[in-house]
Amino acid sequence: MTIERCIYREENDHTHLEIWEDGDHRSLWFDDVILQTEIHLHDPAVLPNPVNRAMLAHLMFGPPLRQVLLAGCGGGAIARWLHARSPETAGDAVELSQTVARLAHEYFDFPPAGQSNWRLVIDDVRSHLVHSTSRYDFILVDLEEYQATPAWVTGTEFLEGCRDHLAPEGTLTLNLIVNDMTTTSESLLRVRRVFGPGILLLSDPDHDNLLVMAFRQPAPENPDAEQLAQLGRRWGIDFITLAARITRV
Repeated sequence: MTIERCIYREENDHTHLEIWEDGDHRSLWFDDVILQTEIHLHDPAVLPNPVNRAMLAHLMFGPPLRQVLLAGCGGGAIARWLHARSPETAGDAVELSQTVARLAHEYFDFPPAGQSNWRLVIDDVRSHLVHSTSRYDFILVDLEEYQATPAWVTGTEFLEGCRDHLAPEGTLTLNLIVNDMTTTSESLLRVRRVFGPGILLLSDPDHDNLLVMAFRQPAPENPDAEQLAQLGRRWGIDFITLAARITRV
């Protein structure tokens, strides 16, 4: 029997951070209620958090994965997982908090520079997009302020910046924290105006998250069950279950 224990705690003017261990799992929590990061300590190819796995649902379509941008790194669980599953993939993880970036390296095995194709950049992702010349196959935006998605994440300027930095077959995934249906509907309307119709939605009845997938090209059709199973084995994600939860709008 394992005993869950807190191994790190830090409090500042902006937030309260804690790191907990429970058996093979280590997790980063914000303000006691927001699970930001969770890793399997001994197997980086396992992504234990179901929301993190859902954030990668676009992989069921078999897209290229040469260059990735993570807007909001947190502990870097997805970067660590991608490095284990697809070491040839290069990635930029952009994190605003120096403290969180430090914890990603010290406690969550963020892929080290020189030994991986990843880099951890301390910056505002809006500034990063302005100055970057990269074209990404996948952009994941997972940002939170005061337990809500910042309004600018679904603003036209930022969405256009993401679209312009996507490769031709690229995908943008937004992890939205749903507070009310009016705000969510307005956000989805702006995404459609920038990316066109055919965005995909993936909700989770156990979480207040709505994942929005937008594509540089028209949204692909769902693969058949055999393809979903094959890609699921490749990535260690149950794509069959995720595909059944997708809504097209």
